[in-house]
Amino acid sequence: MPYVYLMVSVFMNASSSVFGKIYNKKNEGRRDSGTFYTFLLMLSVFFGWGVLYALDFSFDARVLWYSLLFGLFYMAGNVGMICALKHGPAVLTSLLISLSLIAVTVWGFIFWDAELSVFVAVGLLLVILSIVLCLYSKSKGEKALSLKWLFYVSLSFVGNAGCSIVQRTQQMQYEGKHGNMLMLFATAFSAVLYVILYLRSDKRDTRVMFKDSWWIPVCAGLCNLVLNLMVMLMAVTDLSPALIYPVIGVGGLAVVTVFSLFVFKEKMHWWQWLGVLVGAVAVALLSL
Repeated sequence: MPYVYLMVSVFMNASSSVFGKIYNKKNEGRRDSGTFYTFLLMLSVFFGWGVLYALDFSFDARVLWYSLLFGLFYMAGNVGMICALKHGPAVLTSLLISLSLIAVTVWGFIFWDAELSVFVAVGLLLVILSIVLCLYSKSKGEKALSLKWLFYVSLSFVGNAGCSIVQRTQQMQYEGKHGNMLMLFATAFSAVLYVILYLRSDKRDTRVMFKDSWWIPVCAGLCNLVLNLMVMLMAVTDLSPALIYPVIGVGGLAVVTVFSLFVFKEKMHWWQWLGVLVGAVAVALLSL
């Protein structure tokens, strides 16, 4: 059963990029499509965590500060991801978001007294090489990745790294307790912010987007919930974290790459595909 959890986690990890790209293709040219997507995604995640929290109730008011921070980073990560998928390739977006592990690793050296192993040192060097390969433009006249994509993928990078740092810090401080409480109130804070953004957005295309593609952000939100649930279930099994996190990271990236090639028909240079491969190895090493 633990290996079933692991395989499910791989596909759930890839689902956010895949669903986001499908949604953007269906709603190309429609106003404030990203705001509508994140609005429905967050509501589905919030209600899902509400059910899990009701089944495992706990409360400590001090955890609310962690929830607030997690919620802000979670919002940044999701907004950045859906907008980055709109302006750039799914596989590069997924890769650079996965490489947010580098920020978590550096944070661990400074604040968690983590040791710099050979694997981590090599992984950090491969991260730099992967980013250079992925972002390299051969000539000045060539169409490069847009500045909008760079901004949004950077926003998602920071958001994803912040979520990992806040969640791990909270779990370390409270000896693994109040995990469901952290997620419920974090998604509640994010949901409130998303509602405000949605109410301020241009809603003229909302009806047609809801009719055509309401199920996409809802499915993405539920997959996100299942991923977190699978990770929590694997935490009490015999599977080593040294196996779990590399498999989820690299496996998810591999699934997105397959969709990028055969479904989305994304075209990239050979050195960018090499950068994706190098990045996958870096993710695996940083997860050990």
